[in-house]
Amino acid sequence: MAALLFNFGVSVFFFLYNLLMLDLGFRERSLGALASALALGSMAGTIPMGMIARRFGLKKVLTICLLLLAAAFGARVFLFWYPAQLAFAFFDGVMLCGWVVSIAPAVANAVEEQKRPFAFSVLFAVAVATGSLGGFVGGNMPGWCQSLGARLAGVAVSAVDAKKITLVVACVLTALAAWPVRRLSSGARSQSTGRIQRPSPFLLRFLLATACWAAALGAFNPFTNVFFARYLGVPTAHLGNFFSIAQLLQAGAVLLMPFVLRRTGLISGIMAAQLTAAAAIGLLAVGHGVLHAEVLYCAFMAAQHMCDPGLQSLLMDRIAAEERSGAAALYFLVISIAQAVSAAIAGAGYARFGYPPVLIGIAVATVVAAAVFRILCAPQGTVEQNQ
Repeated sequence: MAALLFNFGVSVFFFLYNLLMLDLGFRERSLGALASALALGSMAGTIPMGMIARRFGLKKVLTICLLLLAAAFGARVFLFWYPAQLAFAFFDGVMLCGWVVSIAPAVANAVEEQKRPFAFSVLFAVAVATGSLGGFVGGNMPGWCQSLGARLAGVAVSAVDAKKITLVVACVLTALAAWPVRRLSSGARSQSTGRIQRPSPFLLRFLLATACWAAALGAFNPFTNVFFARYLGVPTAHLGNFFSIAQLLQAGAVLLMPFVLRRTGLISGIMAAQLTAAAAIGLLAVGHGVLHAEVLYCAFMAAQHMCDPGLQSLLMDRIAAEERSGAAALYFLVISIAQAVSAAIAGAGYARFGYPPVLIGIAVATVVAAAVFRILCAPQGTVEQNQ
């Protein structure tokens, strides 16, 4: 229940927030800086949150982080002084760390190695499917608010105010996730220390490959709703419905990934998904029309999410159990750094050159990331065995 409320609230907020900022006159350069601040917050909070959770207990830290995250979301809805927006975006990134750093080790400790790809696939599929509902609500609720205001109270609700009301609902849902977390059993403490005394050569190679992949994704993911709304002129309601359907398709693709990995192995399966994402984003750059863009966006996001279970499984399989918490923290730290840098650069690039040239650059970067992953993460000196 906590995961459902959290994913639902966060997905509604991040779907609609950029669209509200567009209505208020902000543009891609500013939105890129805000996405970068969020990623920098995640970078700064990853290791400390892991340490705090071990010191004070996961349940207490999660409860506080969810409540503070909801409060910061609310501040971003009403306080539009740009430096404050940057500060709250950074703070949101720190609070989100309280949620993400413990998931992968918890799943890995509970599931044996052969079943981890399926377990991670279910985990990511549920998150994506919940995001589908969030996209639907985020896209349609502003219109519902306007209709209800006119019919029930005879009040004309502006598009901006309707978006603010929807974002407040997202804040409430995020805060409500703290209630089921508080009722969780504390359980036994993990045997993991969360520290990596001597990082293995594989971990260092994996983190470098992950940085390349995350940088490629971070250059487009924060701007997808802006791309459709501003560049292609898609209405908010249509965009919400489309994102909802797209995320359901992504959830189905994620659930198929374990069967793909059984035939290809982890390394080949992940690389194939990365190259599929590169092809989709490249075609998106040169295509025309909303329908064309929607199909290619679905392919890009499905391929992207199909990589997640394999990457998590690969990391957890090759890291000792006592080092998994620390490895997961470093994994999210590297992702945050890469996405912070790429989001800021991409935002400036979109503002100066437009979308097609930058999207072509992202496609090239994604191909490079796939090649780097293959070179650095394939078993050294052996032929990859199917997992």
